[in-house]
Amino acid sequence: MDTPTTDRPLIGMCDSARCPQATHHPCHRPVWAEHAERSKTFLGQLGTTRKTERARLQTDHDRALRVVAEIDAATVTADEESA
Repeated sequence: MDTPTTDRPLIGMCDSARCPQATHHPCHRPVWAEHAERSKTFLGQLGTTRKTERARLQTDHDRALRVVAEIDAATVTADEESA
């Protein structure tokens, strides 16, 4: 994908669930955190009859939270090693 003018990580391009070569770094955290927050908002707005969409969105939300947690854990580990 040719994206020479991007100024933020592309959410689908740095996702270890989709690409075994993907890595997550502290610079990716704001994008993933925003994605987690937006998916949480959408989950709160879905009615109880939207079970299929809720399940898909919940999986997406859980994945975003996992990536944020992994970035945080790696950042803490790197900070501890440099101290």
